[in-house]
Amino acid sequence: MVKSIIATALMAMVATAANSAELQHNFSSPSFSGIGYSSHVLTLHQLETQAKDKNKAAADALKAKQESDALNTTQAKFQANLESRIYSQLAKQITDSLFGVDGVPVCSANSLGNCGQMEVAGNNITWKVLGTNIVVRIENVSDPRQFTEITVPSGTFGFGG
Repeated sequence: MVKSIIATALMAMVATAANSAELQHNFSSPSFSGIGYSSHVLTLHQLETQAKDKNKAAADALKAKQESDALNTTQAKFQANLESRIYSQLAKQITDSLFGVDGVPVCSANSLGNCGQMEVAGNNITWKVLGTNIVVRIENVSDPRQFTEITVPSGTFGFGG
């Protein structure tokens, strides 16, 4: 009898607990459901753009480091020092030709104001005193139409016309 009561109670519980419903499946990806698709695409685009920008910044930093390392080699330092000394010596020679060693100009009235000329790195450099001005002309040897001309008043340097 006890067994039949337990069996009846169990049957009653099972009968009331057995409910069913229709199964429905929803996609969680916006690519399939369409809900929130535009923000999904925008997020993907932003992630791709950020990754590209990060890669470009890393490449630029690496290139800048390589250029900096190339400038800091012993050979590059030597070359820069040598160029600096050559340009310094060139400037001294032009100054000595214009003003003389003791401040007396090398150019005289008989030289028609033409003080000198030299060729450096494919450029022809001429300088002359015209009245109270010093005219320095740097001209491309292969194309004389390409030139730079500088006129400086020489009265401020201690000699006049």
